[in-house]
Amino acid sequence: MSLNIGAQQQVPETVRAAIVCVCRDALHWRGDLEALYLGCGVPASMYERYNHADFSKAKIARAVLNELHALGPTGAVIQRKIVDELCRMGRPHTDAPDQAKGRAALAALKEEATTQHILVDPEQAAAEQRRSRADQQQRAQQQRLERLSGLERKFFDLLRAQPRTQQDRQQRGYALETLLVDLFSLYDIEYRRPYRLQHEQIDGSFHFRGFTYLVEAKWEKHPPTFGDLAKFKFNVDGKLDSTRGLFVAMAGFDNNTLDHLANVARGSRNNLILVDAQDLITIFDGRMTLSDALIAKIDAAEQEGRCWLPLGR
Repeated sequence: MSLNIGAQQQVPETVRAAIVCVCRDALHWRGDLEALYLGCGVPASMYERYNHADFSKAKIARAVLNELHALGPTGAVIQRKIVDELCRMGRPHTDAPDQAKGRAALAALKEEATTQHILVDPEQAAAEQRRSRADQQQRAQQQRLERLSGLERKFFDLLRAQPRTQQDRQQRGYALETLLVDLFSLYDIEYRRPYRLQHEQIDGSFHFRGFTYLVEAKWEKHPPTFGDLAKFKFNVDGKLDSTRGLFVAMAGFDNNTLDHLANVARGSRNNLILVDAQDLITIFDGRMTLSDALIAKIDAAEQEGRCWLPLGR
C-alpha cells in the first residue's frame, strides 16, 4: 500500500482511533512515539505540550492528533504521514508486551486507512491513473475537434467570400493570418503573430522540431511570382541557419516558377516549404493534423529536396 498524497481532506475519526491503538499496542518506548511524530512533521512545541510523565503513549498520541485535526488541511497532511509511517511497520516493536495485540492493531489501521482511501493499492492506483489519463486525453481530443470544427467553418466562409474591393481582399488576408494563429495554437505549437522589422513584414513565425520558421501568407488571385518567392527566401537566408520559411499561397504554385527558383537557388540552402489552399483544407477538415502535415512537408524537403509536397493528392 502507498499513501494517497493527492488528497488533503481531514483524516476520519475511525482512522485516528486506529492510530492511537497502534501507538499503544505496537510501540513500546515513549521515545519511539516522539521520533515518529516529529519525523512526520508534528511541531516540537505541540508535542511537548503533552509529553508529560503522567501521559501515556496513547494519551499523547490522541491529544496531538486532536490538535492536528483542528489545524485543517495542514494538520491532515501530517496525520496522513503518520498513518503511512505506522503502516510501513511490518510487525510490532520487539519490546511490545503483547505482540498479537500489536499485530491486530497494525492490521486494523491498514484496513481502515485503505477503506478511507488514505492508503491505496499501487496497482489499483496505477489503473485509476491510466483511466484518468485516458479520460483527460479523450476530453482534450473532443475539445480539439470542436475547436477545429469552428476554425473549419471560418476557413470555408473565407473561401466562399467574394471580396469586391482591395480593402475586402486585404481584410480576407488578415483573417487568414488570424486563422493560422488559432490553428497553430490548437496544436500547441508556439506561434508569433505578424510583426514588422525595419525593412520587412513577417506574417508570423513558429518553432517546430528545433527550427524557427518565418511565415509568408498570400491570398491573391494568381500564384506567387518568382520575385515573391525569391524575396521571401532572401529574407529567410538573412537569418540564422536554424531559420526556415513557410510560404502559404492560397492560389497554389506554378511548377515553372518553382523550377526556375530551384535552378537559380542551386547551391544555396533548401530552406522553404510551401502550403496552398488544398493543403489547408486537408488540415482544417481533419484529414491530417497540422503536426503531421508539417512533418510530411519537412521530411520531403530534408530527404528529397522537395520544397513543394501537395497533401492528399
